[in-house]
Amino acid sequence: MKKHWILWFAIGLALFSFTKKKSSPTRDLGKQYKNKYVFIPEGKLISANGEESIGSFFMSATEISNQEYKEFLTDLKATHPMDLWQKALPDTTQWRQIGSYNEPYVTHYFSHPAYNTYPLCNVSHEAALIYCNWLTDKLNSEQGGKGLIYKVRLPSLSEWQYAARGGSDQMPYAWGGPSITNAKGTSLCNYASLGAENIHFNEDTQSYEIIRSASSMGVAGYLKDNADITAPVYSYSPNRYGLYNMNGNIAEMVADKGIACGGSWRSAGFDVRNESTTKHTGPSPSVGFRVLIEVVSLKAS
Repeated sequence: MKKHWILWFAIGLALFSFTKKKSSPTRDLGKQYKNKYVFIPEGKLISANGEESIGSFFMSATEISNQEYKEFLTDLKATHPMDLWQKALPDTTQWRQIGSYNEPYVTHYFSHPAYNTYPLCNVSHEAALIYCNWLTDKLNSEQGGKGLIYKVRLPSLSEWQYAARGGSDQMPYAWGGPSITNAKGTSLCNYASLGAENIHFNEDTQSYEIIRSASSMGVAGYLKDNADITAPVYSYSPNRYGLYNMNGNIAEMVADKGIACGGSWRSAGFDVRNESTTKHTGPSPSVGFRVLIEVVSLKAS
C-alpha cells in the first residue's frame, strides 16, 4: 500500500513540475526588460465587429522613447548594413509641416538629451518593423538558455485596442472612465484642448465637427493638458494593465499598415479614445509606436 502511495505521489510531482515548466515562462523576461514591459492576460475583445479571442502577450509600458530608439540606431549602424540604418532614421523635417515656429524641434527633439524620455516620432512603418526585428534578435540572444523563443512585433489593431481597455469593455478611455478629465477638471491625457471632448476631426472633409451622442458628450470648456507638444512617456497615470499614454500623446502604429491608434497631442478630445484610429501614410510628428513581445514557443530540449 505504501509503495502505491509513493508511486502516485511521484507521478503527481512529475505532472506538477511539467505543468509549472510549461506555464510559468510566459511571464518570464530578463531584469532589464521587466520594468519596461507589462503582461497582458488573454481574454476577449468585444466590439461592433463581434467577439474576438486575444492571446496573452507582453507590451511595452510606454511608447518607444527617443533614448531607446537612439540606442537601437547606434547598435544597428555598428552591426547591420548601412542602408538599413538609413531607412530607420527619423525624418525630423516633418516638424515643419506644423509651422515654422517648430523649427527648433527639427534640430533638437530627437537629438538633444533633454528629450530622451519623450516619445519617438517621425519614423516610417518600415522603420518600426526594423526596430522589431532588431529587438527580436537582441532579446533571444540575451535570453538564451531559458528555453524560450520571443518574437517582437507591432500589435494588431485588435490587440492594441484590447490592451488599451485594461480589462474594461464599457469605457471609452484607457483609465476606465467616461470622461477625458477627472472630477477636478484636470486632463487625464495629452491632447489638443479645443473646447470639449466630443470634438472630432473628420479626415475626409478636413474639418472639425461635434459628435452628438450621449456616450460622447463631455465637459465643455477649455481643457488644459500642460503639454505644448508631446509629454514624456511616463506622463499621466497608466491603465489597469500598467500601460501609459494609450490615449493621446503619440498616436501609435499597429501591424495593420496605414493605421495609428489612440490619437495624439494634436488630436481633438473625441479622437483619443481607445477605439480612435487615424491614417498613417508616412513619418509624422504625431505618430510613433510601442511593441508587443510574444512567446512563440519553447525551444526543443
